Amino acid sequence: MSGSSFSAKLGLVLKVFNMSRAHLASALAVDKSLVGRWVAGSVTPSTHNLANITRYLADRQPGFTMLDWDRDIEDFAALFGAIAPVLERPFDVADGVPLAIMPQIRSATTGRARDLECFFRTTRPAEAAPGRFLHDQGMVRLNANGLLEVIMGVRETVYRGWLMPVRGQLFCVATDAANGALVFVIFSSVPSGRPQRIDGITLGSSSGSLPGIAAAPIILDRVGDLSGDVVADDRRYREMLTNDPLAPEGSVPPEVVAHLSRDFGPSHLAAGGDWLLQIPLHRSLGRSVMAMAEAI
Repeated sequence: MSGSSFSAKLGLVLKVFNMSRAHLASALAVDKSLVGRWVAGSVTPSTHNLANITRYLADRQPGFTMLDWDRDIEDFAALFGAIAPVLERPFDVADGVPLAIMPQIRSATTGRARDLECFFRTTRPAEAAPGRFLHDQGMVRLNANGLLEVIMGVRETVYRGWLMPVRGQLFCVATDAANGALVFVIFSSVPSGRPQRIDGITLGSSSGSLPGIAAAPIILDRVGDLSGDVVADDRRYREMLTNDPLAPEGSVPPEVVAHLSRDFGPSHLAAGGDWLLQIPLHRSLGRSVMAMAEAI
């Protein structure tokens, strides 16, 4: 059983039983950081710890044994009445992608894929903590089907979908297969060079206590290049997901705070501001390596 296979399976059972890493660490009498490394796939448990994990899960899933860890991810998920973790599932273009303009999307992707592939971190307003900001960890890479695959999320919640260049912008449609959530993002792309920062607007279901819809500005910062080794890049991404998603107070640069906290609506319009939540090109914070070099 590979480390990445075990991490996916352990992450799945934590979700199934609504169990935190701290809870599992306490039950096994190990450090929480060790459980985090197991889930990230950076280390695998010793035989002793694997046996303890198995016994602990068997109390909740009667009949579960050490042999079950050797099941493939789909069978393992079915054992717990769940679906396979998002990073382990085969992924291809689904119905609903704008197929009418797919030739144009593929053509634009071919021209920009090398620049757009990267590891990234977003900054966006924290819905559950007004005045604070969240960081999603993400990765963009070219899929075998010729489209840019995007993976982004926080901790155990990961969205997977497509990043599609359309008329100078980047359209992202992604889902969290574990709970069926869907998110849309439109980024104002930079016209040339490797984007170091792009901004946009995200739209999805509200995460509050009452059901609803939430839209918010978002910034994406490039934090690294892909290695070209899919397994190594997946491992690095899982490690990124262990980062605390809530930005420490004072850590977000003032210009980013101002950009993500703009007002809009009738009263703001009356004062000469915006009627809609929008990001006009002249106010975009987007920049690329090429643009930065030209400015020096």
